[in-house]
Amino acid sequence: MSYSICDSDRVRTVHIEAKPDHLLRLARLKDPAGAVAEMIWNALDAEAHNVSVEVEVNEIGGVESVVVTDDGHGMPNASCAHYFEGLGGSWKATAKVSPDLRRGLHGHSGQGRLRAFALGEQVQWITVAQAADGRMQRTVISGVADRPADFEISEPVLVSGATGTRVEASVPAGYVNRLTQDDTAQQLTSTFAPFLAANPGVRISYQGDVLDPATVWTDTAEYPVPWSGSGGYPEPLLRVIGWPKNVGRVLALCDANGVVLDESSPGIQAPGYHFTAYLLWDGFVERRDDLPLAEMDELSGLLECARERLRAHFKKRDMERRVRLIQEWKNEGTYPYSGEPVEPAQAVEREMFDEVATRIARRLPGAAQSKRTTLRLLRAVISRDPGGLYPVLDELFRLPQAEQDELKRILQRTSLSQVIKATGEVGDRLDFLAALRKLVFEPDVSRTVKERSELHKILERETWIFGDAYALMISDQSLDAVLRRHLKELGREPEDGRLDPVRREDGRRGIVDLLLGRAHRGNSGREHLIVELKAPKVKIGQVEVAQIKSYAQAVVNDPQFRDPRVRWDFWVVSTEMDDIVRRDASAPNLPPGCIAEWEGGVRIWARTWSEIIDDCEDRLHFYRDRLNQDPASEHAMEYLRRVHGAAAPETVMAG
Repeated sequence: MSYSICDSDRVRTVHIEAKPDHLLRLARLKDPAGAVAEMIWNALDAEAHNVSVEVEVNEIGGVESVVVTDDGHGMPNASCAHYFEGLGGSWKATAKVSPDLRRGLHGHSGQGRLRAFALGEQVQWITVAQAADGRMQRTVISGVADRPADFEISEPVLVSGATGTRVEASVPAGYVNRLTQDDTAQQLTSTFAPFLAANPGVRISYQGDVLDPATVWTDTAEYPVPWSGSGGYPEPLLRVIGWPKNVGRVLALCDANGVVLDESSPGIQAPGYHFTAYLLWDGFVERRDDLPLAEMDELSGLLECARERLRAHFKKRDMERRVRLIQEWKNEGTYPYSGEPVEPAQAVEREMFDEVATRIARRLPGAAQSKRTTLRLLRAVISRDPGGLYPVLDELFRLPQAEQDELKRILQRTSLSQVIKATGEVGDRLDFLAALRKLVFEPDVSRTVKERSELHKILERETWIFGDAYALMISDQSLDAVLRRHLKELGREPEDGRLDPVRREDGRRGIVDLLLGRAHRGNSGREHLIVELKAPKVKIGQVEVAQIKSYAQAVVNDPQFRDPRVRWDFWVVSTEMDDIVRRDASAPNLPPGCIAEWEGGVRIWARTWSEIIDDCEDRLHFYRDRLNQDPASEHAMEYLRRVHGAAAPETVMAG
């Protein structure tokens, strides 16, 4: 510290040994509300009972000055040089509590007075305190932002009256007009809410209005936070205060009286809620120097316990809010469900609808009819394709990023979205099997079904009936195309693209109805399935078997196909088979349906639609029982018309 004498020895200057740009960074010039809060905390640390903040605004709405006044014990002249001379080393860091009222102290870093430069480029502290001899002294400390390292301290002047300090900031700083925003008082209220709740005798006012959390908070709740490391201190307490507007989310670390010692991130997702969380524990006082690193030491366990309590709090709030909104929708007749869900799938669907709809409730139309239409649209999308809901919501409501992220999280949850999608797929499959039975077995329909233009086209989109793992590779193409796709899957395509043509034994090309493929799990092997479809009225006999065998022979005889990693199955499928083929398909040394097995992993099958449909229903029986779905109902034909309208036979479309 250095001194300069001027004005007839009435002023001395204390100098901070630090670069001016560093000091101005500590001032945090872009945060005037934080600077006001710092001045208030300084007053409370000085045991003030009354603190007032006045912001003088000119005719055009610009801030002219900021004044913070308190009735605390002030700063004795003899101590002013020590208070202002350096960075760090604040008396508060060692005192922990105020001398008379034993309040927990907010300040401890010895940098708080620099925050005043965020309010004005010229700052004065006019303070009245009791000197060592018991007399009252007034001292004026002045600083300017151009020389933030220097503070001028006046000689003491004897006065009468009460103690206290008045901070006057003039020549407005660059961002000080932010103090005129509507939410400034609310921000300050959120900052001091726990302290004011614990100290009802303290009065803080901003622009003449008393800061009273009870007048602005929407709700408040408290929870004990059991923690094994609390030592001899009373159990930590989590206080959660909700606000009508966003005041900036923080997890404030406080002593038991609500003095904020440090701040951390809440670390939770709670879209639609504005809140401040206060973790109150006297153990923070002894560890206040370590609080900026609390996430990295043993205190991290306490913070995580608090966050778990916070998550549970908002989960409960979500449930309460959801019940309230849904009841309102039911009362006004806009809720798209009636009664209670009967089946598990219905319960899952409704759970997802309730969660999504209540998330976007604030953005729903106000008019009952429009709201009813929107909610019905949401229900329709969720019941059919929950994965497609997000783009619909984005198009309808243009949601902000935070709500987009939350909805994506909901829609990606396996317990909801995937279950709904899976049950929807199972329902569709059961409907299709019922429709397929009608197509191939019901006389009035089956005799008119065309193999290539109707049955074939339908099965191109329903290849799961041949096996869930199969994927369509080619449809209604030549054996040459089969070869090309086979080589592509194995990565063996010739560089020049040339391949020898594939021919059946009689020299003809051969057109394959369906080529399906699937990879083996855990290795590079593959299975290929060639399916030859016959119209329902065609019985599988020797001619049909000869045709499918000629395809198998073409593959076996052509060296271009050979690969030990690939197994081939060839199916001929229709409604019935003659007696000779049925005997071959029931041979005791082969799997049911297999009529021949050749070397090189080649098998030839004759399959009936009844066998294939029964196999599929066996795979789906578990879901069918729980969905309580009748696969012979009208839903089957409705599915065929809706999904395969262009390929469905006229008799189905007419139905």
